[in-house]
Amino acid sequence: MFAFLKSMLSANCPLCRHPLQVEHTRLCSIKSCPKGHYTEETYSHLGVSVVYDGME
Repeated sequence: MFAFLKSMLSANCPLCRHPLQVEHTRLCSIKSCPKGHYTEETYSHLGVSVVYDGME
């Protein structure tokens, strides 16, 4: 059961299921697929999240 909960909370690419790489900058947090399928930028101070889906 713990493995199921961990899989629900972990950040994986929705297309290839590889773990996302995380990078933090002063302005945002960037999660991206190593194969370039998915990118998510989160601007916490603005309360905005931008998702680029299906990129190649």
